Amino acid sequence: MGAPHSRPGGVRVGALLLLGFWGLVSGLSLEPVYWNSANKRFQAEGGYVLYPQIGDRLDLLCPRARPPGPHSSPNYEFYKLYLVGGAQGRRCEAPPAPNLLLTCDRPDLDLRFTIKFQEYSPNLWGHEFRSHHDYYIIATSDGTREGLESLQGGVCLTRGMKVLLRVGQSPRGGAAPRKPVSEIPMEKDRGAAHSLEPGKENVPVANSKI
Repeated sequence: MGAPHSRPGGVRVGALLLLGFWGLVSGLSLEPVYWNSANKRFQAEGGYVLYPQIGDRLDLLCPRARPPGPHSSPNYEFYKLYLVGGAQGRRCEAPPAPNLLLTCDRPDLDLRFTIKFQEYSPNLWGHEFRSHHDYYIIATSDGTREGLESLQGGVCLTRGMKVLLRVGQSPRGGAAPRKPVSEIPMEKDRGAAHSLEPGKENVPVANSKI
């Protein structure tokens, strides 16, 4: 009986499973982004910048207006949140067929979308990210229901309402070294740990303490 032959396909599947497992055990839930003008981090010097690592998760939330909560704005703001590349984010422009993450259009509900930063997604519609690359989350409407379909400018330009995602990078420059699981800190400059469960686009957050 001959020796067993190696199977490249099996090796690739095993590698993908290993990457998925590593993301599960090493990822953090970053501090959620509350998307309205009441969030002062959009006006921070240098902009709103996060440093997610592969395996991390990030919640985007549209706070309700009725009844008001701790993150509500005086008047409800209508937005569509898009994931774009670095050049488009700097120009505050979404492409003609944009990558829509979340629509903020329900004044009476908290809405949430969870991004998982992964290099390979088992879901056809999942998002994939490359380490050491920059991405942006932007809103190009003016905050009104009538302006929801705008793909240029809007509050991204007038209020700085965009988030720069520096995937796999460090605030100190260069790549962020991935530490063993037991040594991974809850780094403040990456976003504080948060225990929100992953959601889907326009999923109400029932009985949430937002």
